[in-house]
Amino acid sequence: MANIIDYLEWRGDIPFSADIFNEVDGLILSQFCYVLLDGIVPGRGITKRISLREAYRRYDPLSVPVKGRIATFEQDNILFRKLAESTRFGNTMLSGYVNFTDAEEEIQFSALSCFLADGSVFAAFRGTDGTVVGWKEDFNLSYMQQTSGQLNAVNYLNENFTAFSQTIRIGGHSKGGNLAVYASAYCNNSIREKITNIYSYDGPGFRREIVESPQYRAILPRVMSFVPESSIVGMLLASDMEQRIVKSSAMGISQHIAYTWELKRNRFDIADKLTRSGNVINKTISGWLDEFSDDERQIFVDTLFGILEAPDKPTLREISSPSSYAAIIRAMRSLTPEQQKVMARREEDSGQRQEGALFG
Repeated sequence: MANIIDYLEWRGDIPFSADIFNEVDGLILSQFCYVLLDGIVPGRGITKRISLREAYRRYDPLSVPVKGRIATFEQDNILFRKLAESTRFGNTMLSGYVNFTDAEEEIQFSALSCFLADGSVFAAFRGTDGTVVGWKEDFNLSYMQQTSGQLNAVNYLNENFTAFSQTIRIGGHSKGGNLAVYASAYCNNSIREKITNIYSYDGPGFRREIVESPQYRAILPRVMSFVPESSIVGMLLASDMEQRIVKSSAMGISQHIAYTWELKRNRFDIADKLTRSGNVINKTISGWLDEFSDDERQIFVDTLFGILEAPDKPTLREISSPSSYAAIIRAMRSLTPEQQKVMARREEDSGQRQEGALFG
């Protein structure tokens, strides 16, 4: 089935004047945000810009450190080339590139502003990059009132777009989708008024007090949320938004990868409902979090990622293998009685099914 690379091959010669910006374009720019553009795209502030084509000419994938090459590195390089070659995106101007990670502060944040030929700007927030610290930040959302990433996302919009007068679109994949929604809700009013669309691609939700806040409710009609059939990340916490379920060519946790999402022409191929495994994951995670206090949620997250942060498990690729999952289960048995009690809730009802759902 077709994916976003095919889309650029088939429709890359169609300008926005002939076919307006759509949900697939949003996913493409949200995925493009994963490309490491340090030293190529101007940093904070949006007055200095570089064309996407020129950025590609300056980009050398061989210079990217091996540790910085996430699971989709090769596909992202192809995506970058296709964007640069296309009529639709080639003249896009890039600016406002920010990229930093702080393991001690448990933050991994990156953003990029894309000024499109239709006169609008798409502010993209990068999702989890495959490192354990990036994934832990997703789960920190369950017990923290505001994460450092969310605060940085709000500041990013306020610093760059307060005086911007044109249409603004915001988006992101994975954690980037959460940041896009949160920043849109809590940025300055003058910016929020110019935001027409907010795209969340398998982005985690929010604590209930955020979902019920007037700021969140005000932007909810502008949010377009998409999740794959066996979504895991997108099932975290609440959102109260309509989630459109996209068919995927992969199984289990690999469906989170944007290149597995299937599409037809300029729209996603939509499924009627989550798969059985997707429903199991949804109920399991929701059950854990609903039953936990904030303190217990923190124990859950710290315990889980204390195991995953082993030296030989630095990225999602190593974590998500069946052999690694078995090692995690064995390690959990060595936890303190209090930690085991927190981690074991609902295990009897859903533990075996979740194992199959994650890696089947």
